[in-house]
Amino acid sequence: MADAHSPGLATDVVLLLDFVNTLDVEKLVDAVPTSDALTTWCRARGLLSSAETFSPESFKAAIEAREALRAVLLSHTGEPLPASEPRVLDRVAASSPLTVGFGPDGVRLRPAGTGGWKALGGLFAAVVSTQRDGHWPRMKVCAAGACQEAFYDTSKNRSGRWCSMAVCGNRTKLQRFRTGPPKR
Repeated sequence: MADAHSPGLATDVVLLLDFVNTLDVEKLVDAVPTSDALTTWCRARGLLSSAETFSPESFKAAIEAREALRAVLLSHTGEPLPASEPRVLDRVAASSPLTVGFGPDGVRLRPAGTGGWKALGGLFAAVVSTQRDGHWPRMKVCAAGACQEAFYDTSKNRSGRWCSMAVCGNRTKLQRFRTGPPKR
């Protein structure tokens, strides 16, 4: 499995995995706990100019979108997707306008909003790009409940469930072994 910093991953894949991983679920550490921190994070990735910031509303929407994306990526491992999560993404995306841009490298969606809504538009454009390029189903969240790190599934048959077979996969299998076979 590949994490967001593995060589060769598409830029939009890295962007989305990094965004979901701004919350380390296992350590309960949020890299973007405030609108200022998220503004800095987005500026570093070219999603915002130096003059743009997140409003309280767009910050709240960004955190909701991050956690809804986490649920969607977890569903890529076969876990059930709560019906509320796509609705959250639909609601946030509706406030994050996109336009079509034409250039020498082809056609791309570009964010058309301002401030935090512009940054969110950039993230949603990345979602569309990863879907179009076939990466979306390989973007997953570790099925080990305590971990939930977003990763890119490099397995040939796209069946990866854990960010690391050596750590989370082994831990899960060991827990299953310790509890014994299922009772009939």
